[in-house]
Amino acid sequence: MEIRQVVLCKQLFSEAERYLARGTPMGHGLAVSIAQDAVELFLRAVMKERHAAGQKVPDEFIKAMDYIDAAADGIEQLKVPLRGKLLELNKARVNFKHYGLSPERLDAGRLVSYVSHFFDEATPQFFGTSFESISLADLLADAAIRDRLKAANEALTDENFTEAMGLSAEVVELASASVMTSLNPSGALRPPLMSTRLKATLGAEAVDDLYRYITGLVKESNRAALMLALPVDVKHASKFEVLAPPVWVFRGDASYQKQLMVPAGFHTAENARFCVSFATEVSLAVDARMTIPLPPLGKQSADELA
Repeated sequence: MEIRQVVLCKQLFSEAERYLARGTPMGHGLAVSIAQDAVELFLRAVMKERHAAGQKVPDEFIKAMDYIDAAADGIEQLKVPLRGKLLELNKARVNFKHYGLSPERLDAGRLVSYVSHFFDEATPQFFGTSFESISLADLLADAAIRDRLKAANEALTDENFTEAMGLSAEVVELASASVMTSLNPSGALRPPLMSTRLKATLGAEAVDDLYRYITGLVKESNRAALMLALPVDVKHASKFEVLAPPVWVFRGDASYQKQLMVPAGFHTAENARFCVSFATEVSLAVDARMTIPLPPLGKQSADELA
């Protein structure tokens, strides 16, 4: 089953939604174009599963739908759903790509919603699973982050919104920590240990308070810098910081503090979905920056750099 290809479709569709949220003519055009790419990739995954006898697998978007419908052999449930709406989407994509005509905001939103409805209907139809159940976590290289993100999605499905929000906080914390550790393997940006002289002057309790304050300030500054560096919505990052519970990281592990979570009234389906979505967005953005290994620096290269 080409389910991994469907995972990539979901990632593409999430990118389309992100561009749509920009609210600009370029964002509208890119949203429609990427959404169409997601549908086309999905159709190609279907064509690998279902073959039309005596026909060559086509390259064109419309002919791909024709091929799948032919492979259905008259069974209506095996034909491409929402075909008319997909044709409208494809036309808008051609207008943007070839003629620079961006759809209006409402039109772009409507077309992207068509794609959402298509995936909701076509994924169980062709692959026997719901589109919602497909997790982008499978694309992540880091096992700890991947497992937590999957668990967050499962908690969301089970309507355990408190757990979903807490696990989302752990995902973002671990993803952020992986970046900061790579940038500062020696811990150079960590606040220094307070000297014995300072403790003698201010008192141990006051120095401990100062150290905790500096540590928190450095952590918050690092997080803010990371969120600005990653391709994530700053408003979404701010909302997540309000909703997500505190997380402690110890020797590479992370756990959220249930007793310090926001009031129970905030533990809603909407907020939990937002937290899981944002954690997914951050973890994918970090993964894209972290999984390309650098070649070892040889002596000659080092000499050249010197």
